[in-house]
Amino acid sequence: MTAFERKTPRPQRRVVITGMGAISSLGASANELWQRLLAGESGIRAADNLDPAIINCTIRGDVDDEAVPNRFLDPKTLRNTSRFSRLGIEAAGEALIDAGLIDCCTYEPKTPLEAAGAVIGTCGAGVHDDFLDAWESYKGRGVRGVPIHLHVSFPHNLAGYGIQSRFGMGGPSLTLTTACATGAQAIGEAFEEVRDGNAPIMIGGATESTHHPMYAAGFAVMRALVTDSNDHPAAASRPFDASRAGFVLGEGAAMLVLEDLEHALERGARIYAEVLGFGTSNDAYHPIAPLPDGTGGARAMRAAIADAGIAPAAVDHINAHAASTPAGDQAESAAIHLIYGDRASSIPVTSMKGALGHCMGASGALETIAAVRSLSDQVIPPTLNYETPDPAIDLDVVHGAPRPAAIDVVAKHAFGLGGQNACLILARFDPEADS
Repeated sequence: MTAFERKTPRPQRRVVITGMGAISSLGASANELWQRLLAGESGIRAADNLDPAIINCTIRGDVDDEAVPNRFLDPKTLRNTSRFSRLGIEAAGEALIDAGLIDCCTYEPKTPLEAAGAVIGTCGAGVHDDFLDAWESYKGRGVRGVPIHLHVSFPHNLAGYGIQSRFGMGGPSLTLTTACATGAQAIGEAFEEVRDGNAPIMIGGATESTHHPMYAAGFAVMRALVTDSNDHPAAASRPFDASRAGFVLGEGAAMLVLEDLEHALERGARIYAEVLGFGTSNDAYHPIAPLPDGTGGARAMRAAIADAGIAPAAVDHINAHAASTPAGDQAESAAIHLIYGDRASSIPVTSMKGALGHCMGASGALETIAAVRSLSDQVIPPTLNYETPDPAIDLDVVHGAPRPAAIDVVAKHAFGLGGQNACLILARFDPEADS
């Protein structure tokens, strides 16, 4: 006999994706991101504020600020909102429009969103863009040099606040930062909020601004950035390739609308895909290097597959983390082989970082949009710059051109500094599946 008895069982709801929004170096919408990924285009280019006399990597996957519409904030609020929050709010608004939840002209909710919530992730927030500049001003002018809005602009949770306040979302609210696993983990946590019946609608996603030169400087001193392609930016990020030599910074924001299936069906929503499972783990090994044998990442992958209630054999495609680092890509390959065994070398795998660079906290969310579109469109975008197979990585890396494929289930990986690992299991929506 237990000390208590649960009178009301916790509900387990089916969760679907009904809207997506993105801002990236490949454009200011989720659809432009997808179309340009399929076209094999790269968003990596020379960065205007990285001096080769100071830093040995001068390329980045920057968002073009002139192309960002900034539709959802009035001019005063916009001026006092950190760049990472602005990107996140814009992507969230696009996702809500895409889901049919706010009007595409007035930008106001078409249905009350008080019960909706958000799980938003970021790594750097506005620390580089806002706090460092304020510190320099403080050193010169004292307190008078500190912006009055500093402490309501740079903190990590302000993107989540901006989204929930702008669209009247009073439900569950969480900000998380788990390094480069952040975007996928935010989507996974939002999925669990809906699945557990805590909210009918959640926005899950992440946002990152890496334009400040200190962001690149921190990785340059770690010797993590690629330094052999300053004159050929589009060829710099080479996931899984034998010549890979480090990653390229990117930035952007991606937000997905996760919705209770019954709620989505009742309002006649278009459904892109279903979220089946989520798993997370920690290597507990090293702050930078992954476990070489892949066992840390494999724990997250195994947990997500178990959470989805499927067998590994059901996974048709892997949207990989693959940041183009020598150790990271090989550890991910090892994890894939641990989970999928003899099938590992025949499952189509792709990485978006050849096109986008490593968008830090936002990377897993941007890449999840590509994974969802692979399900809905039945095509896998290519891994850019994969030309020379690495004998240590025995994977079927999609490259050269998009690959049409019959895909029912996708695994999305995201791994990060501090041993962070996250995995999502996504599926084509089947209205007949057991609830």
